[in-house]
Amino acid sequence: MDVDLDKEVYTTFEAAKICNANITSIKNWIDKGELRAFRTPGGHYRIERKVLDDFLNRHCMPNPFAERERKRVFLVHSNPERIDELALQFGQQHDYDSSDNAQQALLTIGQWQPDVAIVDDRLDGIDLSGLCTTIRENRELRPVCIIALHDRDEEYSAKLREAGCDHVISPVSDEGGLHEAIRRALL
Repeated sequence: MDVDLDKEVYTTFEAAKICNANITSIKNWIDKGELRAFRTPGGHYRIERKVLDDFLNRHCMPNPFAERERKRVFLVHSNPERIDELALQFGQQHDYDSSDNAQQALLTIGQWQPDVAIVDDRLDGIDLSGLCTTIRENRELRPVCIIALHDRDEEYSAKLREAGCDHVISPVSDEGGLHEAIRRALL
């Protein structure tokens, strides 16, 4: 793609390239109110970067803007200081946050929209299966990679996968698997 992703305003032609669509689709989305645009004095459409970024995210389309931004890692764990270990392992080019409170964690996931959410089932008050289902039902949160940590049986693991969990890991026996799942999610 030969479009400057650092611009603040795009033409319909540039927006079409960014969306991997044709100009007619862009104009149809504008006409339907799906994509907000303004007109120049000459009558040409222009689309702001932040509007285009939001449009791509809302429709779960590949977003070249997001690929350029820092990835977000969120840890829901009884020991939130473990996030410092992850930051050391995966580098300071990402943003990190954590919580040991189930309600605060749910709010943070909804507001911060991390790229990776690592959730420990052993945290008091967490319904991991319900959390996975809720995230997958929310259009803005679908791209979040959910990594579940639990030490229950395989039947529970299957239930979590069915609810939409991307990776199910035993925190006691598979620390390497956790790091590999995070690494893949941050690619």
